[in-house]
Amino acid sequence: MLQRIALGQVRFNLPGLVADARGVAAGRQTVARFAAIDRLVSFLRLLSAEQSLDDFQPGLRIVYARGGAGTREAIVILPATSTELGDVVAHAVRLAGGQAFTGAGKHFVQFRDARAPLGYDVTALHEGAGELVLYGAEQTVSYRIENELPLATLLLRLSLVRVSGQAPGFPEGSVYLTARRGLGAVVAGYLHRASARAPGPGVSEPALRAAAALCETPAASAFSSASTFWLFRIEHPPARLFGLLSKTPGLDLYLPVADNVLVAAGYRHPIHLETCRASFPADRLYLFSPGGVTEVTSLPRLAAIEDVIRIRAPAFESALRQEAAPIARPDLAVALRLEPSGSAGRPVAALVPWAQVAWLQRLLYALPPSALRSYRVALLGRGVLVRATEALDGLPFGALYELGAPDVLVPVGTRLRPAVSPQILSERLGATGGAMVLFPDRAAAPVRILSEAVGPLDERLLATLEPALANMESLGPQRRPLQDPVEIENDPLGPMPLWGLARPR
Repeated sequence: MLQRIALGQVRFNLPGLVADARGVAAGRQTVARFAAIDRLVSFLRLLSAEQSLDDFQPGLRIVYARGGAGTREAIVILPATSTELGDVVAHAVRLAGGQAFTGAGKHFVQFRDARAPLGYDVTALHEGAGELVLYGAEQTVSYRIENELPLATLLLRLSLVRVSGQAPGFPEGSVYLTARRGLGAVVAGYLHRASARAPGPGVSEPALRAAAALCETPAASAFSSASTFWLFRIEHPPARLFGLLSKTPGLDLYLPVADNVLVAAGYRHPIHLETCRASFPADRLYLFSPGGVTEVTSLPRLAAIEDVIRIRAPAFESALRQEAAPIARPDLAVALRLEPSGSAGRPVAALVPWAQVAWLQRLLYALPPSALRSYRVALLGRGVLVRATEALDGLPFGALYELGAPDVLVPVGTRLRPAVSPQILSERLGATGGAMVLFPDRAAAPVRILSEAVGPLDERLLATLEPALANMESLGPQRRPLQDPVEIENDPLGPMPLWGLARPR
């Protein structure tokens, strides 16, 4: 049986419930229950439209569980880093026709609603067997998990949905085209001629650029052969090519939704794939079409279209008259931005302003020896930067930072966009060879800290010590040194040194 949580209540019967600053009780995890798989897909689409599904990784699980009455239901388990994120999940669950619960581990109670704005608690825990226990307003159900469905597997199994009501044409940016192996040379030649064609007078559209690669997919079984096809990337295609590329037999047009995920033109995936980048390995290419998903195990390397077309040797006379002129290619470059991520990572550094350095000096007496040995510090114009090897503990003040890339520090709760490879990001920012790059905040420029400016904390704690000499009086008479120097004289005594000495009586 459920009971409403009162304002100011801090003790709960359900394990894992914690009240935030507003008094709202929530657990570390959120559970969504659905009676059918179509409602589960609707929930993931609604949630991915408001929040990136990568923010719930790792920790997102989709399982099939069977209740005590024998019903088989789909259950989604998501990590809840804040009550605001839990509200977003609960809103999407209710729109999809499911029920939301909060808790941790095995026990989960119904999520807060209008009848209980601060949430629910249980009067007593369920003592029956089961791997999940969901406490609802109507009943308490214990579930036994049968199997688990990875999110990546679900994304590959769903069929595309045709998009209607949109005007035909190319979106801004690049598009991709696949062609059967026999059509590759013909398409490459056509795209090369189209890229060399100059725009008409008064037309300021960018010139078409194309690149091509030959892709091969593994064989489905030992009795079938691998399939090979051409992949073309077309940048700034003119609108006149849309009908030709989308309706020619043997050619399939794709639009990119992520760096390595392409969806057939005129279709959309039931879930927003651009929010599920973590579910697709970066070293593979995925092509979603109405007939299924084509997975290229090795990410293709595209070559310029002028390097792919067949070269014909010109006549001798024309070779003397013609002169080759290189075509300039502008570089593709975007600005690096610092954006809110919606979730907080593990802090590894803190920037203590100079006004609070006195607090840091007093705190050093309470830090354990392991922290003094593992922490490193750098003296900056803004303050003192304290860097930990793994996780920063025991520092309750200062601005906290997490790793946006190796040796690249960003404020907790932010991320760098575009999401390029962390190794490339560190190399371009100069965070190599022991150097660090610090982004103080979203408005300030990044600061590069050389390795010479960073030192261990225990070496910078104490100033130069000059011990005083010990008091010699405390050593005692046995060890007290002689006050006056002793002189020894050696005079000649002659042949009879004892002559004239009286005999003692």
